[in-house]
Amino acid sequence: AWWLQRRTETARPLEEKMTLFWHGLLTSGLDKSGPAQLFVQNALYRRMALGNFDELLQAVSKDPAMMVYRDTETNRKGKPNENYARELMELHTLGVNTGYTQNDVHELARILTGWTVGLQQGEAFRFVERQHDKGDKVLLGRTFTANGTREGDDAIRMLARQPATAQRIARRLADTFVTDQPPKA
Repeated sequence: AWWLQRRTETARPLEEKMTLFWHGLLTSGLDKSGPAQLFVQNALYRRMALGNFDELLQAVSKDPAMMVYRDTETNRKGKPNENYARELMELHTLGVNTGYTQNDVHELARILTGWTVGLQQGEAFRFVERQHDKGDKVLLGRTFTANGTREGDDAIRMLARQPATAQRIARRLADTFVTDQPPKA
């Protein structure tokens, strides 16, 4: 109710429309994340609504609501949880049937091992080095060497900058702002 009222009474309707757009594309929900986490995530989408997609994707990948919803906080060396890695490629960037493999999903999950929700008051994201897989990983043909959170940041940046990602985001924007059936071009 709060968000609906804000959307109808805002002096910045494009910002609110884009907040809803990002919430629909970079999806998380109350069934696993808490209301306070989703409130913070909503503020993140609003703050970055009209900004750089690469930076937004970096930020939401470290957002507690997303990390809890997509099980990133349970992703550990030796037992990588592939949920966020798969959704990051399938739903948030590249889309389905765009050339990535199950091995790419597994390698991205390994890259993101050790990423977890912060334990301190006000700490949203935390990197736990002892839970990070320090071996080399190959994602979409590129080799990643363990170097803390930078390895994950580099992988996310690479996914954000893929041509398939640009096409997918552009199509979703056209669906939202132009027509339900935008031409493929």
